[in-house]
Amino acid sequence: MQEMGEVFIDNLIVDDIDDELKKVKLLTQMMREHQNSVVRLGKQRRQLVRQLRRRRVPYRQIAEWCGVTDQALFADLRKHPEEENG
Repeated sequence: MQEMGEVFIDNLIVDDIDDELKKVKLLTQMMREHQNSVVRLGKQRRQLVRQLRRRRVPYRQIAEWCGVTDQALFADLRKHPEEENG
């Protein structure tokens, strides 16, 4: 059974060190792209959470819908105060 989220790029490997270096480079690039995506998604989520809070939606309700604790949600917002005004 395949592990969820696993990326298979074995077809690029021919048992050569250069090919393995290409594979590790490709995986590193993919990690960077995903990390950048996670950062962008986090900003979008924080913007929406702040909009919901301005409409007086409780942290607990927002967190429930996100599948996180209200403390985790609040901590994330406090960790990124620079986004609050824009």
